[in-house]
Amino acid sequence: MSNNEFEVFVHAQGAKPKLVMASPAEPLKEVLARAGISLGGTEPMLVFVGECLEALQESIAVDNGEDGHSPVDPSFSVEQLRLREHKHIHCHRCRHVAVEVNYSSRTKHHRFSPATTIAVVTKWALKKFDLTDAAAADYVLQICHSKQVPRPNEHLGELVHAPDCRVCFDLVKEVTPQG
Repeated sequence: MSNNEFEVFVHAQGAKPKLVMASPAEPLKEVLARAGISLGGTEPMLVFVGECLEALQESIAVDNGEDGHSPVDPSFSVEQLRLREHKHIHCHRCRHVAVEVNYSSRTKHHRFSPATTIAVVTKWALKKFDLTDAAAADYVLQICHSKQVPRPNEHLGELVHAPDCRVCFDLVKEVTPQG
């Protein structure tokens, strides 16, 4: 590893993240190629840089909001895209992931960037359902009609496959083992 190279995480739809080395002057598409990401195909691959936190700024009154996290041009250099700072690249065929969260017979909706973590979606949902900080600590997102609770650092793009760019969660009390 040269002094200029650094590690980045490449996330792709339905896959675990890959750790790849990058250098400032190289185009992002070369980093993605080393990670085994093909940008072509009938449905083009969209590339997002960094994490998306936009939904946390959304007013509690807004329903069915949408993140403005835009895809980047993979011909830009790693330095131009500030990857040393952001560290995460998200490749997905979904421009947005339509999320539905159910809690106490109410439902909230938002169209998130696939680069959004479950932790951010959880904070958004807790805010939307107006749960206090004390009560909120006990809640997690569980995929609807399942017992699957995604990790807080898992990205929405890891949970969905295009063309079905949507996921449903129930906001539930976290089950902790007795012992």
